[in-house]
Amino acid sequence: MKKTFFISIVVAMSMSMGVSAQENYSSPTAGLEKHQFGFGVGTTLLDNVGSFNQFLNTVGYSGSFNLHTVQSSLFTVHFDYQYRFNDSWSIEARLVYKHRHIIQHMTFVSDGCYGLIGSLNSVYRDIAIPVTANFRWVTRSGSSFELFAGAGLTTLGLSVKSPATLGFNDMENTRFDIGIEYDRSIDVYGVVGFQFEIPYGAFALKPFVSLSYSPMNNSRYTVTPLQATSAIPGTKTSTPMHLCELQCGITVQF
Repeated sequence: MKKTFFISIVVAMSMSMGVSAQENYSSPTAGLEKHQFGFGVGTTLLDNVGSFNQFLNTVGYSGSFNLHTVQSSLFTVHFDYQYRFNDSWSIEARLVYKHRHIIQHMTFVSDGCYGLIGSLNSVYRDIAIPVTANFRWVTRSGSSFELFAGAGLTTLGLSVKSPATLGFNDMENTRFDIGIEYDRSIDVYGVVGFQFEIPYGAFALKPFVSLSYSPMNNSRYTVTPLQATSAIPGTKTSTPMHLCELQCGITVQF
């Protein structure tokens, strides 16, 4: 009888504590805001790997010259808008400003000897608008892990410096223009990635990693001779390039 009475007390206390805990526990997304805004910055990863950074392509002509990239860097600034349907699903759109700086060297090749002809500093400024569908898992603390996938549009060569004219002294006094040639002005691409959401008062910090990719060729480097007597018989181009960027960054959302 005493044992049964003791068990009854324990069960009653457990039920009481469970009810109390449920009353005191508040879902981390109970006050979920459907409309969230933010801003952030980003850069690229593996920028020294040609399969990710297409701007590392080269242009060469046997026995005459070689144009190669010695430095390439990208940073981005973006504004962010996210609409949440519920705790799990949302749509996110960004307006991204992209700034890429490239340094290229032109070297001559003659009888096994190499020499620097000149350097080219180029800045490419473009706008991108990716839109993604997001799915997230939320912890009791309110932090979360989010996967996203979607598509976007980006400009190509929105603001590019004019081609540089270089030359070197050979029998023909060769001179040429170095530039980049675009197949079109707008590119469509896919994007996938993940991000974390870390609540911090009225704000949330969201570090992210994303891969933007388009299989369509969109641009190529060109070296164009300026005179008929040039050692270069005609315009030489790099292999075609396409959009491929592995990015990381952080968004501040409120």
